Amino acid sequence: MFIEAEDKPGRSLRCTPFTDGQLVLIGGEHHKTGHGESTSIHYENLRKFAQDTFTVKEELYRWSAQDYTTLDNIPYVGRLTSNTPNIYVATGFRKWGMTNSVASALIIKDLITKGQNDWQDVYNPQRGNIIASASTFVAQNADVAYQLISGKLENPDESLDIKEGEGKVVDYKGKRTGAYKDDKGNIHLLDITCTHMGCELQWNDAEKTWDCPCHGSRFKYNGEIVDGPALYMLNHPDEGRNTVEPNVFKHKEKEQ
Repeated sequence: MFIEAEDKPGRSLRCTPFTDGQLVLIGGEHHKTGHGESTSIHYENLRKFAQDTFTVKEELYRWSAQDYTTLDNIPYVGRLTSNTPNIYVATGFRKWGMTNSVASALIIKDLITKGQNDWQDVYNPQRGNIIASASTFVAQNADVAYQLISGKLENPDESLDIKEGEGKVVDYKGKRTGAYKDDKGNIHLLDITCTHMGCELQWNDAEKTWDCPCHGSRFKYNGEIVDGPALYMLNHPDEGRNTVEPNVFKHKEKEQ
């Protein structure tokens, strides 16, 4: 694997066997889910880089991945909470899953078999470094609040005049509604309030999905879930409002 030393624009290269030859995999274009006007531009930028660097015969696949990042950029690995000794978590790999997954497996293995690991405090999901990460915490939650409020204030398009393959926010029976027209001319309407915490979804023109700018949930144009943390699919506006449930982990203190 090769990766650029520069921060922007970040690019990574690797190859994989394919039939009688090899494929070159090109990665990059980091961006937050549900932010920005067009997500297709990220594919265009990678395509241009590939054409400028290699003799490209054919583009076979393209896809986007979602990676979670913690406040201090160190993964959360270990017991989920102090009151759930038998539930372990490993998340926040920040695109470095090949190495962090191995480290996480070693830590969790030791916690289960030995009860401790030399690195458990560094990766502890309950580590007490919130003060050091306070500015990041405030910034991230300020963005969530902004997306939650601004999405409710956007003026929807009053026309259903959309092109095939296009999705946009429209006014349907007085409701802010997501509309997508497929390649057969069928229009798919959805209540685009995210079922996780009620943020308003944004259209992803590259993946043909409705994406949440607050916590990264993604939905197909027919309302099915692509990525969580949302647990409930989207409804057609005539079916009633979406079920909004944060599904935040809750626990009770054990009785003494």
